[in-house]
Amino acid sequence: MLKKIAFGITYGAIWLFSLIPLCLMYLISDILVLLCFLIPPLRYRKKIVRKNLKASFPDKSKKELLKLEFNFYRYFFDMAFESTKACSMRARWMRRHIKFVNIDKLYEQFKTGRSVMAYMGHTGNWEWVSALPTQLNAKYQVCQIYHVLENSVMNNVMLKIRGAYGAESISMERTLRQLLEYKNRGQQFIVGMIADQVPLMRNIHYWTQFMNQKTPVFTGAERIAKKLDLAVFYAEVIRIKRGRYECVLHLMYESTKDEPEHSVTERYNRMLENTIHNNPAIWLWSHNRWKRTWEGYQKYLKYMEEKHQRASKSS
Repeated sequence: MLKKIAFGITYGAIWLFSLIPLCLMYLISDILVLLCFLIPPLRYRKKIVRKNLKASFPDKSKKELLKLEFNFYRYFFDMAFESTKACSMRARWMRRHIKFVNIDKLYEQFKTGRSVMAYMGHTGNWEWVSALPTQLNAKYQVCQIYHVLENSVMNNVMLKIRGAYGAESISMERTLRQLLEYKNRGQQFIVGMIADQVPLMRNIHYWTQFMNQKTPVFTGAERIAKKLDLAVFYAEVIRIKRGRYECVLHLMYESTKDEPEHSVTERYNRMLENTIHNNPAIWLWSHNRWKRTWEGYQKYLKYMEEKHQRASKSS
């Protein structure tokens, strides 16, 4: 009962905030950014942002990095405020603010009988991509994979916001099972996979050079695409200006069944890296992307090997 009340209050507050015109939201955003730079402790994850920027752009001067940091925080507040608009804005409003480019290429793949996987990154306003059903034929299911939040109230709030236009949210644990269910009943779908976060140690199977750093990456999306024989796209979210985005759907593969292991993952990371270099401020630099190091991973493997040996001896 208490959780239902907390959900009602939280969602209600976000809904009320979403009614504020974008121009006023951006004014609030600008004020918050100025306060953050006047009072550094207010800056969200400042140390992580600075560490990530410095390591990713070693050739940039201190002044350039500070400017990039400022632009990131400005974008970060803008994006957070914009995302609330899904609570109250109709489909017509959303169609004006995010345009999906190359939808015809999706239909070409659907005509072959295949379903689609769309790789994404935390760029632009990735939350607004859940508005794809407003611009896609309703017979195709739009779904997105999400990580369940520890706070159940906020988790349910985010699910309601992300499902406002008809997209279904599927937890990471249920991904393959749910997509197989769609396939078995003949339901074609497009599933969005944001695959640029840091995997858990036990889920690391591949490392690549990403943004000038040795980086562990998710490979699960590639395995699912191959298992279900999905066409694979890269959904590049580009910020045109404040409140205006384009999601450009780049066809990567019509089929990945015969592609070498990790080649799909590698190509996605190269495309995402290019997106970031084109507009560095609009990626989620506050995420602790490089907290798992190659050295730490080697220690983990050694520990697991020793643990396995001890277990074998005891049995």
